[in-house]
Amino acid sequence: MSTPTRSDQDLSRREEMTISGSAMSGAPWGAAVLTGGIVAAGDLGLHAVTGALPGMAALSGSLSLGAVAFFVVAAAGALWRSRPGRAVRWARSNPWRFAVLPAIACAAIAVVLSVLTGGGIVAGVLSGLWHGGVVYGLTGAAGAASRSRKGTA
Repeated sequence: MSTPTRSDQDLSRREEMTISGSAMSGAPWGAAVLTGGIVAAGDLGLHAVTGALPGMAALSGSLSLGAVAFFVVAAAGALWRSRPGRAVRWARSNPWRFAVLPAIACAAIAVVLSVLTGGGIVAGVLSGLWHGGVVYGLTGAAGAASRSRKGTA
């Protein structure tokens, strides 16, 4: 006797986050760390080269931008791996729902970085919103491209 399956529309938000987390477990973490570190260091170096003294605000912005690169590479890598499991197949068929988890994680990191470096709560929330929004858009687009790429192959 097989277990009855539920349609994607019947999943609660909590179940979707659990499945997204499971799909993210297969992410290429090494490549994501390397990419995030290069982006953060490059942005901080750009601040130094342009004459802006790299202070706490520049450090927060650079680390937040590195977090964006980290989460986008991790999520896209999880979606594009060659041997997907059930969670990855769900994420490929629901790319915009899958993109919520990395976006929330990045937004939370950007808020914490901004508040800890003296940006304040309002600036931190705005920073979190736009960094999370960028991750959501890029991850969702990568998922949509993955779905179309896997559907034709």
